[in-house]
Amino acid sequence: VPKPDAVPGELPAVSPVVLAMPRSNELKMNLDRFLPDDGIMRVRIRAGRSTDKPNEFASLRLGFSAHTSNNANFSNTISQRDLPVTAPADNPEFIDFYIQLSDIQRNPFRKLERTFPRRDEFLHIRNESNAGGGEEPLHVLMDYIEISAPFYEHWPPKTHSAIFIDSAHRDDEAVYGREVLSHFTRRAWRRPATPAELEQLMALFAKYRPRLDTFEEAMLEVLATVLAAPEFLYLTQRDSESESDETITDLELASRLSFFLWSSIPDATLLELAEQGKLNEPSTLAAQVKRMLADPRARRFSEHFVQQWLGLDGLNAVNHITDESLKAAIHDEPIALFQEVLDSNRTVMDFLHADYITVNERLAKHYHIPNVYGPHFRKVAITPQSHRGGVLTHAVVLAMNSDGNDSHPLKRGVWMLERVLHDPPPPPPPNVPEVDLTDPEILKMTLKERIEDHRNKPACASCHSRIDPWGIAFENYNALGVYRTQIKNKAVDATSELFNKQKLAGMDGLKRYLLMERQDQFARAMVHKLTAYALGRPLSFNDHAALDSITTEFRQRGDRLGELVNLIIRSELFHAK
Repeated sequence: VPKPDAVPGELPAVSPVVLAMPRSNELKMNLDRFLPDDGIMRVRIRAGRSTDKPNEFASLRLGFSAHTSNNANFSNTISQRDLPVTAPADNPEFIDFYIQLSDIQRNPFRKLERTFPRRDEFLHIRNESNAGGGEEPLHVLMDYIEISAPFYEHWPPKTHSAIFIDSAHRDDEAVYGREVLSHFTRRAWRRPATPAELEQLMALFAKYRPRLDTFEEAMLEVLATVLAAPEFLYLTQRDSESESDETITDLELASRLSFFLWSSIPDATLLELAEQGKLNEPSTLAAQVKRMLADPRARRFSEHFVQQWLGLDGLNAVNHITDESLKAAIHDEPIALFQEVLDSNRTVMDFLHADYITVNERLAKHYHIPNVYGPHFRKVAITPQSHRGGVLTHAVVLAMNSDGNDSHPLKRGVWMLERVLHDPPPPPPPNVPEVDLTDPEILKMTLKERIEDHRNKPACASCHSRIDPWGIAFENYNALGVYRTQIKNKAVDATSELFNKQKLAGMDGLKRYLLMERQDQFARAMVHKLTAYALGRPLSFNDHAALDSITTEFRQRGDRLGELVNLIIRSELFHAK
């Protein structure tokens, strides 16, 4: 029961009166129109499980909606991930969601004085579970829900105290202002500001101060200038005193390292080591790389690199997958595989083929892999009969490179050359004739026969002879990435012949050929793509010698992904201007 006199932080005893929420059910709460425009909303729920069957899982998901009129409604998931409910019913646990209100869709009419269109907003708490029915179905039991907005862990909030630091000079605006700016610019610019730069900023503060009521208001205007400077927006390099010095400074190394592994600015430890001139020391650098990869922020490295490497943004244009939980799972699968290979320092050849996959329950069901339960990804051993292993058989790759109804060998072949072998085909010539799908003779052909007919045209042969055979090897997988042996009651023909007369017998033949004949090319492709990501720029001809050196040592060390990360960071290329 809502309590108007409730005080945040004062938690009542566990109540015997609970809301029992079955699988796929939700609680919808009207928040009226009084949530603030920005800040953090914390939703705290005390919940437990009604049963403790080992293969049944339950998680909570937050949604947000508004019903402004018959034609202007919305309903979105606002939690970044589902949070599991693991506590027993007699000892429930608190589950906290933190939602940035400025990042979610809001009711545009919430501030109107009139009552139509509707102004209220709704919060949804949903039980996402794999549980079935039976005599004792799994329910989520909730006895306490607290919604706080704007939510602050303490006052003043950390976002304030991290800028307006404690100082004995708070009463002296000139001295304290210089301290605030010195502290802030060091973090924002990833280096200490020079005396001349601080003087310029303090002059700007002196200009703003008479116009504004408080010190904080004037300082915020100056801090906005700091964030608009190239030193914050770009990875800048300062001119060295010696023209022959071609290496970056320790502070520049700290930035390059943190943006590579964390996609963020250096932390205090990196900056302190850089200012002391120790970060470039081999033992110190190795220790910091190990520390950074163990930090949760390193998850961004896996997410962002795999997104770029495999082109996962192509999934945004896929409309034939309507199950959002499946779409989310296939997006996360290659990221989970990359994280597994990185954490275990496995060979990158596992990206071509492996005797395991990384899946959650929803994806395992899609692949017909039994005995996988729960929303979390984990490593699962597979047999050859599963027709999986490596990124080539990931549903996201196969779905992105389809036409929505069936496979698309041309798209899959181009993807294979660009993303796996780093050997992209040339762009198509102008005025290329399209396949005439109104021709009844063409309609009788299988997809492979149409491609061969198209390739026989002189204007198309030069490019398609390089592309099509790679894509045809994927033909056993449909537009959803599901393995198949027949198409329209005809056996799938996934055999092809490469430009060099090498025959490929479907996916197994493709993997076998890559592992036996193209390991060097794939290893160099991985070195090239990861190095370009680490440096944040395209690589040029001048970088080839350094790439060859890294690739040679990478192969000698067993093609292990963790070793490759360290080789790139230790390389002259990573330390060069």
